[in-house]
Parts: sequence; structure tokens; C-alpha cells
Amino acid sequence: MLLTILMASALAQSPVLQADLHLDTPTQMLTKGLHLDAKEGLEAGIPQLKAGGTNLVVEVLWPPRKSDHKKRTFALLEAVEKDVERLTDVHIAREPDEARSMVNAGHIAVLISIEGAHGLGTDADWQSTFNQFYERGLRLLGITWSFSNRFAGSSGDGGGGLTDEGRALVALAREKRVVLDVSHASMKTTMEICEGSPVPVIASHSDAKSLRNMKRNLTDAEIRCIADSGGVIGLNFHAPFVGPGANIAMVADHADYLAKVGGHGVVALGSDFDGYIKKPIGLEDASKIPSLWAELKLRGWTDAQIRGVQGENFMRAWTAVRAK
Repeated sequence: MLLTILMASALAQSPVLQADLHLDTPTQMLTKGLHLDAKEGLEAGIPQLKAGGTNLVVEVLWPPRKSDHKKRTFALLEAVEKDVERLTDVHIAREPDEARSMVNAGHIAVLISIEGAHGLGTDADWQSTFNQFYERGLRLLGITWSFSNRFAGSSGDGGGGLTDEGRALVALAREKRVVLDVSHASMKTTMEICEGSPVPVIASHSDAKSLRNMKRNLTDAEIRCIADSGGVIGLNFHAPFVGPGANIAMVADHADYLAKVGGHGVVALGSDFDGYIKKPIGLEDASKIPSLWAELKLRGWTDAQIRGVQGENFMRAWTAVRAK
């Protein structure tokens, strides 16, 4: 009986898990020489994350168009690895249970993602490169960025769907139980990956096209498909995707709309902080995120629904992918 009481007490005192599915902080680290715990210069450094309650972060390896894509992606990963090794309360997580244990210990869990499969390089041995990243912690893969690549079409240039290599990449990601991320993908690519997927598919940082008609935002069909897969959509804070005069209320409008179309379980957080974004008024850095939860509360979202957006919806999806 005592053990049961102690376990219940420990569970009750566990920190709320709060996940941000898309941070470009590694780019700022590599280009500006900043560290994760920098006191200034970041929107989602450790001080801001802790102040706002974020304790699970997807750190994105993004190779710009004009770069040696594979070399840049490895360099970004090395920057993250070195900083995590230096810090005592930040760790790379490879499994959902591992991430939750880190959070429960008061630490920050880091998931590794690649934004744009062009980061796997132009050579024929991309499968080996994928496996190297996987062994070093890769657990999410954005199939495209703002331009189409050898694997798939992008929303940025009106590309088509998956290529033969793209279908092979999707199969490899599913074999390795890596979460597929369709933010930036063309609608055709998104639907080809999502329709009939045996595991949840996510859009790590996208908003609703019906509210803001931008090519980066998701149609209702895409929202429903992601929701039907068991996946999630991370609310993107970049003001042009939110709408003119973007503020907290307008970000919450996107949350309401995603929930209306796909159910509350599809909504997550994917701020895009440190990705050169234009921030909504009131959400200038990660320390301000609790204001979004307060706004959702005012709109009638239940505590359980808000906890879902904070991180539990993503954890459900990630757990399902890893269990496959």
C-alpha cells in the first residue's frame, strides 16, 4: 500500500510534458557560435525553454539551399552533440519512455530531426547516410524543405509527389520507426505518405490554409489525413503563416480550426523559433508560450485537451511509430 501511495505521489508531482516539434536552434549555434544555454541571442535557448515550461525539443538539422547539404547536416548534428555532452541537464532521447524519464527528472529531452531529405546528400548511398544519422539519434525526418528534391515534391515550388527514391526512403523510415514529417511537402507528397499509413504522420510546423491561404499551410484534406493516421500538426508561429497582425489569439484561431477539422488530438506545438521567423505579438520567444495555454483555456479547451497540445498528443503519435 505504501509503495502504491509513493508511486501515485511521484506521478502526481511529475512535470507537465511540453514539447516543441520544430526548433532551428542548431542553425544559430553553428552560424553564430552560440550555445544552447546562451543568455541572449536565441528565441529558444535553455533559459527561454525553462521559463516557458518546454522540456522536450525537436532540434532541427536544416541544410540551406546554397550549402553542401550532407556536410552541413552532419556539422549541425555535431554542434548539438557537443553542446548536449557539455550540459548536465540536456540529453538526446531516442525513445518516448526515455524522453519522459528525462522530463520527469527535471531535464530537457532533445529529439533529432532533419528538415529536408536533401540533407542525405546527392550520392547513391543515401541509405547508408540515413542509417548513420539514425545511429546518432535521428527520430524525425522532414521529407522536403522549400524546394523539391530527389525524393519528393515541395509546396515551395509546386512539386509533384514521391519519386521512386522517395518511396524507398519512406519505406526505410518506417522500417527504422522514424517519424515522417510532411511540413513543407507538396499536397501530393503529403497525401501519398499519409493515406493508408500504418503509423502516425506529422506536420511539425504548419497552420491551416483555410484561415491563411499560404502554400505552406495545410488544406482540410491534409489535416484530416494526418489526424486519421493518428498524427499531429505543430502550430507554426511564423506571422505570415498565421495572418496579418499575428498575435496569440490568431495562433489560437489556428488551434481551434485544426481541432474542428481533425479533432483536438491532432493539435501540437511547432513554433519554428530560431528559424528567422517573424514572431506573433505576445509569442516572441519560448518563455511566452504559457500565454497560449491561457488563451486556449479562455476559449473552453479542457485541461486534458491543452495537455495534449502541450505534448501528450505528440507523445502518443511518437510512441505508436516506435512500437510498430
